[in-house]
Amino acid sequence: MPELRMAALALAFAAGILASVHVPLSALALISGGACIAVVFLFRAVPRQTVLILAAAFLLGAARYEVARRVPADDISHYAMVATAFEGTVVSDPDPVVDRVRFVVRVRRARIGKDWIDAGGSVMFNFYTNGSRSPLDLQYGDAARIAARPYVPFDPTNPGRFSWKQYLARHGIHACASVYDASQIEKLPENRGSALVRAAYAAKRHIADAIHRTHPKRYASLIVGVVLGTYSYLSAETFSNFSRTGTLHILAASGYNCYILVLISTPVLMRLRILPKYRNVVVVGLLVMYLLMVGPKPSLLRASIMSGLLLLALPLRRVATGRNLFFAAALIVLAIMPTDLFEVGFQLSFAAVWALISIAPVLGAVLLRTGLIASDRPRGNMLSRMGWKVAGAIGTAALGTTAISLVTGPLVAYYFNYVSLVSIPANMALVLGVPLIFVDGFTSAALAPISVAGNAVGWAGTWVAQAMLGAVNHLGSMKCAAVSVASPSVPALLGYYIVLYAGLNYVRSRFAHKQSKRCVGAGRALGDRDMDRGVPAP
Repeated sequence: MPELRMAALALAFAAGILASVHVPLSALALISGGACIAVVFLFRAVPRQTVLILAAAFLLGAARYEVARRVPADDISHYAMVATAFEGTVVSDPDPVVDRVRFVVRVRRARIGKDWIDAGGSVMFNFYTNGSRSPLDLQYGDAARIAARPYVPFDPTNPGRFSWKQYLARHGIHACASVYDASQIEKLPENRGSALVRAAYAAKRHIADAIHRTHPKRYASLIVGVVLGTYSYLSAETFSNFSRTGTLHILAASGYNCYILVLISTPVLMRLRILPKYRNVVVVGLLVMYLLMVGPKPSLLRASIMSGLLLLALPLRRVATGRNLFFAAALIVLAIMPTDLFEVGFQLSFAAVWALISIAPVLGAVLLRTGLIASDRPRGNMLSRMGWKVAGAIGTAALGTTAISLVTGPLVAYYFNYVSLVSIPANMALVLGVPLIFVDGFTSAALAPISVAGNAVGWAGTWVAQAMLGAVNHLGSMKCAAVSVASPSVPALLGYYIVLYAGLNYVRSRFAHKQSKRCVGAGRALGDRDMDRGVPAP
């Protein structure tokens, strides 16, 4: 029952966001009020409190989206191509992208003519380095005066293509600026921003530098990508092969990273004899720190919220279920950033988790019923037990990838116009390497100052990264690795998910029917046995 309540709240909130895109908020308020009155009087069996709560969630979603997409009156975009310079604070970690360094500046003042006026909003700033290492000495929290004209980003020339303008607008950024000369940037003596975020970014830079010092450049880019969830250091060929093999999610910090972080930190805290309720709080703190390091990407934010709620359930004496955590995370993410509902990362992340929650168990039950997978653990020596665990991890990856592909495949085809045909073997090949790479990345940060230990860790991590890259490049270079497809229409997508839902319900009902027959048969057999012994049947 709590799952249904949370699901209804999250869906009502998301429906309000969707409705607000096309209908004014005042009209939605009138429609919601009329619908509440109609439901209360026509369907008396429906509790009035439930109707009012869902209507309130719907209106809150619409209002939250309306506030998020509103451009402030003093936004720097209103002075586009008029302002000749602006001052502000760096509010993101400078990100190297091919030939430039990109970061966000929160504006305080703008210069128009000879006068400085108060301004607000944010600017996506690009400093072009012409392929050389950036001499720019700006980090998160630094204040700077930039001599550049802000401009409004352009819409795509071809309809249906990715819109950089809309992407930035969903993040509250409505202006861009670019410079090619570092002399156009003057660092001011002020320093603002959160000390915690500054520490997280410093730790991120330390980890990336340590990985590059202890590993060859080609493999360091992969390790940094897995640990910190960034594509910035990958070559174009490697990025393409990860995309074609359906393994690009490995380089996007997500739930798997959170799972590995919990898996590593929990035994360490246990050895320190920290009580479970305090141990979970410490792990939640590590998840928050990791989230600040990598950034609030929809996939990682979703995973952090779900993991945090699960870990806090014990000290709060609550019972957490997968479906309840799923809808609670969706509600919290949309409340924080309602525009994420239209982000590809948000949709793919939640679709993948829903596949693991609802489809993977059905597929597992089918395979177990047909005897394709074994349920009993071997009782042999340590080698056989380790082999069983490795085979189980690979089988779980195959099962999870199949379930995720069934749900996310149409979305990938819709947004990216391709379908990977080797995603299952590719994910099976990489599943064992990701935890090792993750551990190697953080260990490198600790042991890099010690040359012998750092070189040993670097050698081990390089060997694993080499094997992973070899598998990805081999599968990704195959002509049949991925096929190009046209974007399916929205009715086709809806039809596919309806058929998928109906098929899963059919399979689930068939298994439930067979299970009930076995229970009835077992009950009759037990009753006959007890009658033979003179015991009344139940």
